[in-house]
Amino acid sequence: MKAMLCGCGRHLEAANDDGLVRETLAHRRQEHATSVTDEKLVRRVVAENAYRLEHVAPYADGEGPDEEFGPEPY
Repeated sequence: MKAMLCGCGRHLEAANDDGLVRETLAHRRQEHATSVTDEKLVRRVVAENAYRLEHVAPYADGEGPDEEFGPEPY
């Protein structure tokens, strides 16, 4: 899975770089219609800014420790 943030803050994701290019182009045409949308430029932006995204459960059995996050009481 690949993901990227648009300059407007919108999170975009797809299975691979080509899918992310398609998602980015669709987003730009819909949300940023006044800006120039060049596929070659979008491909370069995806190549430079996309990152791998992996969805995993934080714990194998779905249960975490009973501890709360934060400073220890004194």
